[in-house]
Amino acid sequence: MRLDYAIEGYWLAKRRGFSVHTVADYEVTFRRFVAFVGAEREFEKIGAADVNRFLNHLQSEFELGPKTLLNSWTALSSLWTWAEKENGTRHVIRGHIARPKYRPPVIEPYTEAEVRSLLKACETMNAWDRRHETHIAGARPTALRDRAMLLMMLDCGLRVSELCALKVADYDRKSGQVTIRHGKGDKKRVISIATVAKQALWRYLKARSDAQPDDPLFAARYTGTRMDRVGVRAIVMRAGERAGVAKAHPHRFRHTFAINFLRNGGNPLALQDILGHEKLDTVRLYVKLAEADLLKAQTSASPADHWQL
Repeated sequence: MRLDYAIEGYWLAKRRGFSVHTVADYEVTFRRFVAFVGAEREFEKIGAADVNRFLNHLQSEFELGPKTLLNSWTALSSLWTWAEKENGTRHVIRGHIARPKYRPPVIEPYTEAEVRSLLKACETMNAWDRRHETHIAGARPTALRDRAMLLMMLDCGLRVSELCALKVADYDRKSGQVTIRHGKGDKKRVISIATVAKQALWRYLKARSDAQPDDPLFAARYTGTRMDRVGVRAIVMRAGERAGVAKAHPHRFRHTFAINFLRNGGNPLALQDILGHEKLDTVRLYVKLAEADLLKAQTSASPADHWQL
């Protein structure tokens, strides 16, 4: 069986079970692998040495980081796992090629002060005055949209891809409920936002009185098309630069929501449902951080110590 035919069979069996982003990531890996070993190469004759050379090629040629290299290893391992079940093909990765080491980044939620600074930074911009060759402060034309986006991510821990996919019809203005139609694993879920985020969305949608139900909930300024992950990331990072908030990134709002949900007495299982996690592994990390915060707060608030008994 040729490599390209094997990949075709893999997608016929597996595509529906993956999110669009996983499909896109795997397709990049497969395309690079085909280019490296040849589309007509017999799949059964590809060995661990070939895969090892390919992973080394990715690291040197494309300068991939540890997480991206791990994603490529995972994609290829998934391909061989399918072939093993489908055709009895020998798995050349499991037990032969070590899983690339990747240490997840430390979870760093925003502080209250940082969130306030980021929201404030949504209101103004530093525009370049060509005539006088200097930066001038001015009101941001997308201030209402950007504030609403940040508050929605903060209030319910949305993934950026989920935020970008929302349509106007997905938001119930009366109840504050938001329907995520295609979460991770293509699963649907319903979450809620509270008063401050609802007010920000009300102001933003009031300025878009002609918006139709199928229009993006958060639209690009000039085209009216839906925002993408790159655009949202740029908005948050630039707001961080203006506000002096280090490591400003959209995903930190998800961390901030999760930690504060637990700090305020939220249930870990409920958090798992809200975040759309299939497993409790990530939620357990939030639980540990929240417990550490509570222990620290309890120690610092000790009456015996404060009263010096």
